[in-house]
Amino acid sequence: MNDAPIILIHGWGMNKQIWNGVLDSLSPELLSRVTVVDMPGYGNNTETLERYDIDELAGWLKSVVKKPSHIVGWSLGGLLAIKFAQQYPDLTVGVGLVASTPKFMEEGDWPGIKPNVLAMFSKQLLVDHKDTVKRFLKIQALGSESMRADLKLIQDWVFSVPDPKIEALDAGLTMLQNVDLREEFSSLTMPVNALLGRLDSLVPNSVEQKLIDLLPGAKITVMPGVSHAPFISKKEQFIKWLQTL
Repeated sequence: MNDAPIILIHGWGMNKQIWNGVLDSLSPELLSRVTVVDMPGYGNNTETLERYDIDELAGWLKSVVKKPSHIVGWSLGGLLAIKFAQQYPDLTVGVGLVASTPKFMEEGDWPGIKPNVLAMFSKQLLVDHKDTVKRFLKIQALGSESMRADLKLIQDWVFSVPDPKIEALDAGLTMLQNVDLREEFSSLTMPVNALLGRLDSLVPNSVEQKLIDLLPGAKITVMPGVSHAPFISKKEQFIKWLQTL
């Protein structure tokens, strides 16, 4: 179903404005298929969840997805895409993971974020949540060949709408620390496409083989010269990838 709707989900500390550059560059035909969403507590979405966790988020997303769609999640949004696809396969034509993985925390031989990094952000969040988001934004662009330009675009878009609610930020960090969807990921039956940045410090591209081991049918693309935000650093290449879904 190459004409199916495409749902784009942002990552931690962000909002749907992060997709502005992509939307501005899409053909009218592709643009008509794309919907961008703010997760609860982000951007202009003031909706509250009874329990802000990955299961409740998947239930919330079901209220947004009206018919079978490609669910594409960036970073934390990728966890939501995997969970949604596992819970609602009839509404999921395919899954797209952008700089994302079923488990973000490094553990054993599983590559990921160092535990002390997320612990630091959790601690800082209690002191100054806006400054914590700014610090995280810098990591998004770290290593990219166009780091300064990427960072300015991300900041301009993210801070153009109300700040995220601290409850959403805190719950998001908890999910990045604790959620492990490797079993759910390995059970997916619809097409799965993942786009990784070769220079990403949050989702190391060494996770590529781990993803293939879990789901041999998954298609993994590693984009050179980009870090954690490939749709900003290499927008045209990202759009070409999006068209293949």
